Amino acid sequence: MENSIDSKINAARDGVTQIGNNLRADAHAAIDKVADKVPPTTDRLANSAHNGIDKVADGVNKVADTMESASGRLIARSKQVGESYKALAESGRGRVRANPAISILLAAAAGYGLSKLLSSRGTK
Repeated sequence: MENSIDSKINAARDGVTQIGNNLRADAHAAIDKVADKVPPTTDRLANSAHNGIDKVADGVNKVADTMESASGRLIARSKQVGESYKALAESGRGRVRANPAISILLAAAAGYGLSKLLSSRGTK
């Protein structure tokens, strides 16, 4: 009888061991299947992320180039305006030096006209 119980215990142990081995093999197969699918998915996601970042960086570079170009034009225009102002100011100084009396009369008339214009706005 003991032999029969031992053989049943051994058979049960062998069955449980086989089930364990089968579960282990099935689990490894499932993990391998998932692992085979994860890298391509991960690679696709990483590539998509890299492409998105590249597009954003390209857009930022385009904006920076546009701003640089616009600021270059603005600087050139401001230099041109500054030079025009200097030439106009020098021309005005020359005329004031040539005709000081007329310049004083024109300045007084302009001041009087501005004071009347501004004072009439305040009384309305």
